Amino acid sequence: MNEALLKALTGILGEDRVLHEKSDLIPYCSDYHGSPSYEVSGNWPLCAVLPESTEEVVGIVKLAIEHETPIVPRGGGSNQVEAVAPPMGSIVLSTARMRKIVDIDETNMTVTAQPGIGLREMDEILEPHGMILAQEQGSYKTANIGGAISTNGISARNNRYGDIGENVLSLEVVLGDGRVMRTGPKVCNNSAGYHLHKLFVAAEGTLGIITEITLRVMPKPEVERGVAALFDSWETVKQVALAVMKSGINRAGGDVVDTLGEDGERSYVAVVGLEGNREEVDVQESLVKRLYEEYGGVILDSEKATGIWRITRIYWCGTPHPNLRKDDLVAAMPLQHYEKAHRRIETEVFPKYGIVWDDVDNKVIVIGRRPLACFDFLYDPKKTSHELLKEAFADMMKIVAEYGGAGPGCHAVGELLRESMAIQQDPVAMDIMMKLKQLFDPHNIMNPGKKLPSA
Repeated sequence: MNEALLKALTGILGEDRVLHEKSDLIPYCSDYHGSPSYEVSGNWPLCAVLPESTEEVVGIVKLAIEHETPIVPRGGGSNQVEAVAPPMGSIVLSTARMRKIVDIDETNMTVTAQPGIGLREMDEILEPHGMILAQEQGSYKTANIGGAISTNGISARNNRYGDIGENVLSLEVVLGDGRVMRTGPKVCNNSAGYHLHKLFVAAEGTLGIITEITLRVMPKPEVERGVAALFDSWETVKQVALAVMKSGINRAGGDVVDTLGEDGERSYVAVVGLEGNREEVDVQESLVKRLYEEYGGVILDSEKATGIWRITRIYWCGTPHPNLRKDDLVAAMPLQHYEKAHRRIETEVFPKYGIVWDDVDNKVIVIGRRPLACFDFLYDPKKTSHELLKEAFADMMKIVAEYGGAGPGCHAVGELLRESMAIQQDPVAMDIMMKLKQLFDPHNIMNPGKKLPSA
């Protein structure tokens, strides 16, 4: 144990914000889905620290450089790919105490805040001002804004409001050499210089630690309404998805799903979420229903449809299964190839690794502004080891890449998927990414072993 480093950290933060007993470190050793680092690799962090200010983060980074100790920035810990798995002897830097609202600008519809405020909490803070963040995703109740930016989490309402990465206007970041960078002014658009804030979207804390965020926020809608229908086949409901995306209907988002119904039979469901002022939503609802009817859909009553839409907005890809472990690859890919990729994964990948489809949601297409194709599956971790799971993901990502797609399309890469990144990236692009990592993190202390392949 590095007693000198612990003493120095305590000097900055005090004893109550430097945790180093194993019983206190257990929650910092895993994400939502994965097994803890001490089981997978035998790794325990040296400590977990809870700074409250940019100045304290700078002090921690300078000590980490001096002691050649990795730092793992941690938000809500809701990722599923070991993006916050700590290396042996590392410092886990939790942003849980960085929860200040710096400014709410109602005129320009922006909010500036520290990264530890939760997604749902931010909506609650903005609501009295008639505004929302509108970044609802599976981890809505647990993820914070810094973590959502660092993984580029996708919102179920992205078609109307955009994803959180799109709505970042400016960041304050502590870099791997201890310097503090403001990526640009807090304005809605800027053609002066490079858009440096974009580099930290989906960077998973590998380039620096986000300490302050300015986000574009949205007017709170007067009405939220779901429009849902049942169809006779997957092919039909998929055509509905394509028709909705081409229709120009200003939806918040939606899904089409091949799912297991309450009667044990397959159900093919389309749901579209509509939000805005009442007149707008009424017109859009009639257009969606007309489209459903053209494809022979059985339209559900409004109350049930709205309930489905609200569940869809916060459905978690990693929802627990009673007997097996659930996981998924969410891919951004040309939708005309989804079924071919789905069949190949089922026949070429699953038998090798003891994986099966999740029958509850066998096929899912997210019909936002960026259509996503979901491959949800189940496995027994006692039979499909951690290393085999990595290989399975690599094989799935190869198939998706062959059809012009990329995965993951909406969550982190972490340690679990890092060695597969080169499958879908141009070699020159990978070289540039490696050099950016060296530029921003010259001592390689910022979440090493994540995001980028080892060679």
